[in-house]
Amino acid sequence: MDMPKDPYMKSQYVNMMLKANNMDLNSYCIATGTDPIALQAELGCSGIKYDPVERKFKT
Repeated sequence: MDMPKDPYMKSQYVNMMLKANNMDLNSYCIATGTDPIALQAELGCSGIKYDPVERKFKT
């Protein structure tokens, strides 16, 4: 499945993948070839921030 383009849908998709695979953001990005800095910057523009303690994106 391709990652959604909408930032809110994208954050929920990544959160689902993080939880399903018991990963943190860096592990997920390595596994999928995603740039973690670019992903956080893209979602950050919509007010969505990654919480490393809870290991999920939140608004």
